[in-house]
Parts: sequence; C-alpha cells; structure tokens
Amino acid sequence: MTAARPAGLRQLILIEDDDALRRSLQLLLTGRDYEVLAFSRAEAAIEFPAALSAPLLITDYVLPRCNGVEALRLLREKGWSGRALLMTAFDTQRLRDLALKMGFDAVLPKPFRTTDLIEFLGDRPAGHDAELAPA
Repeated sequence: MTAARPAGLRQLILIEDDDALRRSLQLLLTGRDYEVLAFSRAEAAIEFPAALSAPLLITDYVLPRCNGVEALRLLREKGWSGRALLMTAFDTQRLRDLALKMGFDAVLPKPFRTTDLIEFLGDRPAGHDAELAPA
C-alpha cells in the first residue's frame, strides 16, 4: 500500500548522475511542491512503475550507459507522454536539434539559473529565486 500524495503536489522524474546536483535540484523542486522521483541512472527511472504517470521529465544528457535522449525514447516506448527538459554541459546546436527532434520541449545548458528551470516548469519564480539571477 502506498501513501496518498498530498493535494496540490506535482510529480516529476529527475535523472542526474551527479549526486550533489541531483540533491540540490531535488531540494529546490520539493520546496516548490513537486514530488521528485530522483534517479542517478536512466535505467532505474525507466523501470520504476510510478515514473510513467509523472507529467514531467528533467534529465541530464550525459549519463552512465544510457544518455538522456535515449532515456526519453525508452520512456516514450513504455507509454510516457509528458513534457521533457534536457540539461547538458555540452550544449551544441546539433544536440539541441536532436533533442527537439526526439521530443524534448527544451534544452537547458549547464550551468543554468534557477529561474530558467522554474520558467520551463511554468511556475512563477519566487522572490528568492529572482535573487539568484545576475543583475
């Protein structure tokens, strides 16, 4: 038996192999009322049954064994149909084109501002988030 999700809590899949960044994003998103299904490997997310009902995916591009583009393809094959964001430290036009062609809604180059991530999610940035952006 699983616990009921509190009303208003939104769910998303986060795949990031860097432990510190994954934890930081998890804390940020949890603080914005997201239930974060966080994984260090794409395979774990793909095989986790509850992930298929999450409406959002945030994934790194470079991951062990299965990159973020491949992770989205595999999730789609299992019936996942949400919005997807690809994060990458290796931002190129070629990767952006591939990501959009494969079904990503956006590509977010690393390092990124918190407000850029929040904007993708469709949330209104809180006052403290705006302070993180350079003036």
